[in-house]
Amino acid sequence: MADNENRNTYQPLRLKWVLPIESTEGMITAYKNIFFLLDYVQKKGCNEDTIDKIIENDIHPITSGIRDEYDFFIAGTIMAMCSTVDHYSDSDELMGLVREITGKFIYMLEMAWKLLDSKDSAGSNDISLKEIDTSKLVIGMVIKNYKELCNLFGEEVKTGEAKKAQLKTWKRYFDWEKDGQKFIITDIYDTPLPKEDLRRKGNNSIYKNYIELILLQYLSKQEGYRKTFTKRNWLELLGMINSKYGKEPKMKLKQLDYSINDQEITLFYIRSNKKLERVLHDALSNLQREKLIIVEYETVIVFVDEKGREHRFIANDYQKKKILQTERYVLKNVMQYKNMFYVYIKNKSNEYYNKVNEKLNELYGWKYYYKQIKIIYDQPNIIEAIPSKEVILQKKILNNKIVEFLNDNAKNVYEKKEKEYEDALDEYLNDWIGDKDYLKDRVKVPNTWKYPKAYIEAQRILTDELIRIGHSNIVFMPDKLLTIAEENNEFLAWMA
Repeated sequence: MADNENRNTYQPLRLKWVLPIESTEGMITAYKNIFFLLDYVQKKGCNEDTIDKIIENDIHPITSGIRDEYDFFIAGTIMAMCSTVDHYSDSDELMGLVREITGKFIYMLEMAWKLLDSKDSAGSNDISLKEIDTSKLVIGMVIKNYKELCNLFGEEVKTGEAKKAQLKTWKRYFDWEKDGQKFIITDIYDTPLPKEDLRRKGNNSIYKNYIELILLQYLSKQEGYRKTFTKRNWLELLGMINSKYGKEPKMKLKQLDYSINDQEITLFYIRSNKKLERVLHDALSNLQREKLIIVEYETVIVFVDEKGREHRFIANDYQKKKILQTERYVLKNVMQYKNMFYVYIKNKSNEYYNKVNEKLNELYGWKYYYKQIKIIYDQPNIIEAIPSKEVILQKKILNNKIVEFLNDNAKNVYEKKEKEYEDALDEYLNDWIGDKDYLKDRVKVPNTWKYPKAYIEAQRILTDELIRIGHSNIVFMPDKLLTIAEENNEFLAWMA
């Protein structure tokens, strides 16, 4: 009788709690206390009255303020435990089951979150943060249609606005030309462009500023009011290329390194010609808008007289039309290409222009033709503009250093926090049962915050928006502010 009375008599219990209960340690102690009580009640054979007193005096004062979602989570876990376990004496085994149940619950929540997130964004025009792997692409590669390009990246075939957003994303990583349904890869970027098309907003602005200043300084020292050179001559004069560019024999270039072959040389000129022309055009256009220069593009025709002497004259519009007709005829009927990109990528440019010149000589007696750029200027205005151009360039150099620092800092912070989280995750999973690699993607470390994957990209966008002058994404130039064109033969080494 005495034993039976002891089993049914309430005696206050000394449970240890960690507050707040909503904390990770608090919930762990809650589980441990509950399992202790279940074992206690089971071993003592406590009646309902004693159990009510235990709940009222030992549990309710501590857990009465717990939020509903935590209460629901703990109750659900306990119900799952009680449905699978008959005895509560082995606390280590019970806590192992808690880890398993909690892990599965977290995994289901994450899957549900991803599913809901994908459904929410399916109809939106937001560009995915997924990185595009361009390692399978090469310049000049021809992909027969849009579907094949999707297959190449393992992406879903889309339509309407979703397809436009997808193509816009791809444009950040590589460029192409369309030939009917075909995609011809024309450029592959080392680093993705910003989400906005900042190239149209002056992606080459720092180069443009250098070129403007060098050109003004050159013109300020010249006699007269006009200067005419071929595009290649202007590039060399401005220090954008050296004297070997476009002239060095391929055989000598291939001797530089075993990795250099005809294809690599062709791809180099396709890439660099495009970038050089864009930068030069931007600089000349800006100076023209400021009414500092007038730019005229001319076609020069060369013919040989009876004595073998060469003569040159500027082609008029009718003569340009004849050249255009001949170029089209050779492209389409002789070499059977749809556009000039095929000529360049197949390393046939010399052959093409030789055939064009042969046809022009046959039809009109012209030996060859070439393009040149004429710049007309007023020297006093040129000299007056130089100081302000120097200030603008100095400011942009400083601004770009700040942008570079902030972007590098964001990258370093992310990498540091990522390592700290990975170390914390490894330590946290030491007590878990199961495949650690499988669990790493499905478990969150309590009280530890992990930077989102979009952190670096988001910080870069904000830096461009709030810090960068001109709101453009550019590569940084050397510290030295060049003062004369002759000192700058190797500037723009980024083109090499």
